[in-house]
Amino acid sequence: MKLRQALIATLVAGAPTTQATPAMAPSISVERFGLYVLADDVERSARFYEVLLETSPEVRTPALIGFNMAGGLFGIVSRKAYAANEPRAGSVRPYIKVADIEQAFAHASSIAPDSIEAPGIVSEGPFRFFRMTDPDGNVLEFFEFKPSAG
Repeated sequence: MKLRQALIATLVAGAPTTQATPAMAPSISVERFGLYVLADDVERSARFYEVLLETSPEVRTPALIGFNMAGGLFGIVSRKAYAANEPRAGSVRPYIKVADIEQAFAHASSIAPDSIEAPGIVSEGPFRFFRMTDPDGNVLEFFEFKPSAG
């Protein structure tokens, strides 16, 4: 119960709690985090992401293409091969932190202007973000976080 309260307090307040939480041994030894989006045409989506991310994939099979992204694996997976009954789009929302939101927005707007969700960058407190869609309708959210000085 104390751990749950500490986690909730941290999420709500955004600062460490004063109560010590017990150290927990990990039951799953995670080596790398990844996520994937479903695609009807894996090669088309791979071309889109190569231009958007300005990098080549590190993994390429006929049904999965994976990009190294900040130490994690961002995958494009064939809907037909792995999730034929999943609805198109909306299965995941990558939330990608960038160093310069203005530069990221300019780049995304230059390669896929019709895929930008709002007319500009949205500001909410220390967060600034924009959303866009990939060729399969999956929403990507790019954000910048700058806490206030104080």
